[in-house]
Amino acid sequence: MSWLRPKQKKPTKVDSAPEKGLSNNFISEFDKKASLKNHSAASIIPQNNPALLSKSNKDNPDYTTIQPSTVPDNEPNNIKTPSTVVQKPVQPDSAIPYALPPQSPKPPSQKHEQQSHSQPQPIPYLPAHPPSTERKVGVLTVKILRGRGVISENKAQFITSHYSNYKNDVHQRPFAVISFDKNEVIAAPVGGNLINPVWEYRANFDVSRKSNVVISFFQQIEQNPISQQRSQGYSNPNYKGANTQKKSFCTLYLGKTEFTPEFVDNTLVDNWFQIDSSGFIHVKYSFTRKEEEKLTIDQFDLLKVIGRGSFGKVFQVCKKDTKRIYAMKVLSKSKIVKRSEVAHTLAERDVLAMINHPFIVPLKFSFQTPEKLYLVLAFVNGGELFHHLHREGRFDQHLSRFYAAELLCALECLHSYDVIYRDLKPENILLDYSGHVALCDFGLCKLNMSDDRKTNTFCGTPEYLAPELLLGHGYTKTVDWWTFGILLYEMLTGLPPFYSENPNEMYRRVLEDPLLFPNDMGSRAKSLIKGLLIRDPRYRLGCNGASEIKAQHFFAEIDWDLLLGKKYEPPFRPMVSSSFDTSNFEEEFTAELPEDSYIPDSHLSETIQRQFDGFTYDGGGGAFSLSQSVSIYSGALKNNYEGL
Repeated sequence: MSWLRPKQKKPTKVDSAPEKGLSNNFISEFDKKASLKNHSAASIIPQNNPALLSKSNKDNPDYTTIQPSTVPDNEPNNIKTPSTVVQKPVQPDSAIPYALPPQSPKPPSQKHEQQSHSQPQPIPYLPAHPPSTERKVGVLTVKILRGRGVISENKAQFITSHYSNYKNDVHQRPFAVISFDKNEVIAAPVGGNLINPVWEYRANFDVSRKSNVVISFFQQIEQNPISQQRSQGYSNPNYKGANTQKKSFCTLYLGKTEFTPEFVDNTLVDNWFQIDSSGFIHVKYSFTRKEEEKLTIDQFDLLKVIGRGSFGKVFQVCKKDTKRIYAMKVLSKSKIVKRSEVAHTLAERDVLAMINHPFIVPLKFSFQTPEKLYLVLAFVNGGELFHHLHREGRFDQHLSRFYAAELLCALECLHSYDVIYRDLKPENILLDYSGHVALCDFGLCKLNMSDDRKTNTFCGTPEYLAPELLLGHGYTKTVDWWTFGILLYEMLTGLPPFYSENPNEMYRRVLEDPLLFPNDMGSRAKSLIKGLLIRDPRYRLGCNGASEIKAQHFFAEIDWDLLLGKKYEPPFRPMVSSSFDTSNFEEEFTAELPEDSYIPDSHLSETIQRQFDGFTYDGGGGAFSLSQSVSIYSGALKNNYEGL
């Protein structure tokens, strides 16, 4: 799809004032024109944007001319709607039965000393985390045995009568997805029938903190064109519809059960749990506490390469003892030190270890050698949001709202910890098996940013840079709400609003041009984006906290408590065949030979090595020095999180 922007693999990372990232002439020219307050929000000029318009409207039937919007302008932003802009049509907005609860008050800020960017240094720890992140170290064994009434009689009759290719064999019975701390395992049926399936499936999960076990149930059935056409008229709200990736299959979401395990050492729990839609499931589980031990790369099998960055690779790995699948980020210390990124790297580790949120990828383990750092994360195998956006071209308003709402909750959580994310984009958002978002890659996050603190670090992805960052005025948490608005616009249209293949032209548009909307974008979405893309951060929507964004009409139908509890079934579920499936990741990476490449002794000094003290994380609250993490473990190690 040539009208989509190319994937941004490497964000801009410049630890300096913006004048060093942009030319002095570029900055001074805009400082002379107007103050930030008087700038209007940027836009795309169609005739100058080949990414949006490859040929004239007259010659291109795939594009439609858009008329001016009737949505009133936002006075502080001075945004004007264009007379024409060309875009592909989006699907009509579909209402969903949500209800907006009372808005939660903004969490109190905590002041911290501002950190210097001139020298690499260890990152201070985060504030105290919620009690829900209490740490337990060990292995949780979950065995699902059988179900009773997993599918109601009426739904079973519907399945057998509406799908001519349905076969009453074991492969056509409901399958289950067992999830713990964002690790997902698919359990296929081995017996029983459609209503009372049998799984007899056991899974071991590495436990690094308390988390709930969620067991979801699905029915996947092969269809022929006639049955597929008939099934799409089914009015059941849980019906998932034909998966767009494989037209011959339909997946029905049947329901789920969720429970909090009792982490009592060597105690078997045998119980029947109720499924929220109908029926029960027989589950046995037990927890086995593990002694802390040194973790090394030898305890993992490298399966696939799933990504590559400035400092190393990302692997899909299998932990040998529990057989759990993870994503392992391997980073070169020498490259990190050379680019003065020690502080950012430690910040990423601290945020991932400390924050427990349903829409943020958790850290399971981290360890190091004299040459490398290893981050072991939950493997979220639905692929990047960019992958799905690139394939679809754009999302309809219903799907965009769902993703935006979950991401809004994730950013609100980060801000409550005084963390700025700074690199929100589709490439840094993953989808899990069910279709929920998982925010990842915290390499550019900034800690200790209370509400009145500013930072001047020039970093981010060009398409998403905020005006105050470009102008070097310093920025606060509100910079994340600008990128949030850019992301929402890109999901709805297929491109960021200021996109140009020339970075300097793109920066000019960010600072000068009016914001353009396609005519078929809903008025609520326009109003929200206008508020988020106010150039003056003092007036930007979200400057008083995420609650004022949640209160916008665009999110009026959402019950935020239900959303945080993952009680809404995602509008789209990626096609994933197993826990090992990497089909949603780019083939240019997965085709590589998975090797932890040899790095010659970097001869980093002891002083530099000490900067990485505290990087190693065992999940039990342990933060170890390099010597402790690479030597044979002996005795209990101190908990360095006592001051959190």
